[in-house]
Amino acid sequence: MKHTLIQAKEPQEAFSGCGHGPAPAAKRTRNAPPVFVNGVAVSEADIAFETQNHRAASGPEARAAAARALVIRELLLQRAAALGLEAAPCRDDAGREETPEEALVRQVLELEASPREPTTEECHRVYAAAPESFTTMEIYEASHILCAPEQAGADAWVAAHGKAVSLRHQLQQGGDFAKLARAHSNCPTGVEGGALGQLAAGDLAQEMESVLLALHEGDIAVAPVRTRHGWHVVRLDRHAPARVLPFATVEPAIRARLRERAMVSASARYVAQLARRADIEGLDLTLGAA
Repeated sequence: MKHTLIQAKEPQEAFSGCGHGPAPAAKRTRNAPPVFVNGVAVSEADIAFETQNHRAASGPEARAAAARALVIRELLLQRAAALGLEAAPCRDDAGREETPEEALVRQVLELEASPREPTTEECHRVYAAAPESFTTMEIYEASHILCAPEQAGADAWVAAHGKAVSLRHQLQQGGDFAKLARAHSNCPTGVEGGALGQLAAGDLAQEMESVLLALHEGDIAVAPVRTRHGWHVVRLDRHAPARVLPFATVEPAIRARLRERAMVSASARYVAQLARRADIEGLDLTLGAA
């Protein structure tokens, strides 16, 4: 749970020269100066270990990014010590607990770099700029009876089609869909009355899905639908088209997104202030060169 300014949220595949395989050891580049933060050394061993977390076009660039991350961490840890903070680790949604150093970094930033809360007007502007971004997924529920050919060959397909047509006629005469599915379907869903459950676009074969979504709720397709599995008698049970969510529903998510962006910007400004007051040797923190 390291802060965004320090490294990527998850370790990335590091530079490996050819773009494949493990990253090389992060060797100190020729004439690379030692790195110090207010007299405290950032070891080459730590920089080498950190390099694996940073994508770059070359080994020296990966080392520079790693050194920058460690200098930022050292600045924040020194500030935490100056403030007399004690680590209070938190857990994320997956139950992972921060290390003491990660906790101190977070606590410093929360204490001294917290941005202002996004306003309702700002949230409204985000929503109004792209309301289609806040659209629900189209979902539907359907049932089917599969009549699969009993063997390879055209005759078997014709027989399966005849069976599907007969079942469709029985339904038209008032037959019970679930009972017919349990008795005749060649699909495992037959034991559930043919119910396919909740579906989203792309879950079914295109030829079957296009027929289903053209129906009204409760309707059974006039003709059986052929797929590679056989002939299907299909019914649309429920359909919830995609729709734009109202602002009140998505405002908390928009606010959280704006808050996160503001926190990143505020943290960057705060670190820049610490860097200007610090004695940093061997690295230009602004450019990230080492």
